[in-house]
Amino acid sequence: MRRLRKISVNELRSDYRQHQKFEQDKNELVGFYIVRPLSFYPTAVSMNIGLTANQTTWISLIFLLVGCFLLAVGNYLTALAGAALLNMWLVLDFVDGNIARYEKICSRYGELIDALGAYVAHLSFFAAGVGFYVSHNSLLLSSFEWPAEGYSVVILIMGSIASLTAIWIRLIYQKFKNTFPALGIEKDDVLSVRDTASISAVLQNLGHNLVNLSGLLLPTFFLAAAFRLLDVFLIFVAIANMSIVAITLLRVLRLAKELDARDVAE
Repeated sequence: MRRLRKISVNELRSDYRQHQKFEQDKNELVGFYIVRPLSFYPTAVSMNIGLTANQTTWISLIFLLVGCFLLAVGNYLTALAGAALLNMWLVLDFVDGNIARYEKICSRYGELIDALGAYVAHLSFFAAGVGFYVSHNSLLLSSFEWPAEGYSVVILIMGSIASLTAIWIRLIYQKFKNTFPALGIEKDDVLSVRDTASISAVLQNLGHNLVNLSGLLLPTFFLAAAFRLLDVFLIFVAIANMSIVAITLLRVLRLAKELDARDVAE
């Protein structure tokens, strides 16, 4: 349904700045300073042609699925196109949020399908590993005399680990959230450092921006595909995600134990 009055980019920008989300997003360097400002333009177009937030989410999921398929094909150009589609999904992921906030329409259904996008996006690492296994397309392989078959198997495993650990991080948090629903703890709060001025907090914020979907991760994914360094990218993501899983699990278990002890004392 087409709107009687067109929504402008300035209206969307002004509306966003009045929400709590504006303050929350400031730690997302790429998301806050690049993706969010860009997202207001397709948001205005989407709203003016009558698209809802949920419809935009479903369109973004199509981008994701096609992107993962192209990454798995094992061709330089398809890998590049696939990584580009992942970044387009990221912009659309901001668009559906912009629409929902502006129209003040938030639903559990919308929250569910939005979360599905993040799970599918994390499968892109596995897809890239499959594509690398098929193509052996690597700047390192052409520079060093490494056995292509064995090395490609290693990268396939790294891609699988990167995807599984990224999804596992979310599963650990969701189980904790469902077990202790009254706390209202957000996923990022589990890994947050209390002293925000400490070196640990700075490193935590840097790491968050490096491996978060709305941080540097997807732009780096595209650059890795462009420069034939997907193998290096997948190794980095696998190691980073394994570290985050370990830290998340330890903190969640410690917090759960503290909460149980508090309940017993009361």
